[in-house]
Amino acid sequence: MSGTSSSLQHARVLGLYRKLLRIGKAMPTETRSALVLSRVKGDFRANASEKDPEEVESMIQLAELQVDNLEIQRDHLTELAKNPNLIIPVDIHKDAKPKISKFMRGPPLSWERKAAQEAKDRARQSQAESIQPRHGSPGHSCKNKDHKH
Repeated sequence: MSGTSSSLQHARVLGLYRKLLRIGKAMPTETRSALVLSRVKGDFRANASEKDPEEVESMIQLAELQVDNLEIQRDHLTELAKNPNLIIPVDIHKDAKPKISKFMRGPPLSWERKAAQEAKDRARQSQAESIQPRHGSPGHSCKNKDHKH
């Protein structure tokens, strides 16, 4: 594929990305907005290194279809939100991070990796402490009470 076609593809991808972000921000609920934005960012981040023009074109077509679907969702949900007779239950998870599959969200952010590693380290540490007998406990073989393990 020539450089011009490649730059046209790049412009289409960037335009789709911006359009999807605008649609996500326009969703009528915070939860739906967060979910759409997270998925869009994760999908684009995960596929940013794709160089095969045919594969990129296939992804562009999928993204265009997703634009149509999300616009329909946004319009429908916005219309539903205008209905005064509609009772919307309280979202007890509104401050929670939306759950998204690892496939859809891309690689974890550095702070997520760090938090996951710290949690593993704490679990290992507490497991190791629970295995070792403490001074004075049954099964402790050390006779010196001043000795520290």
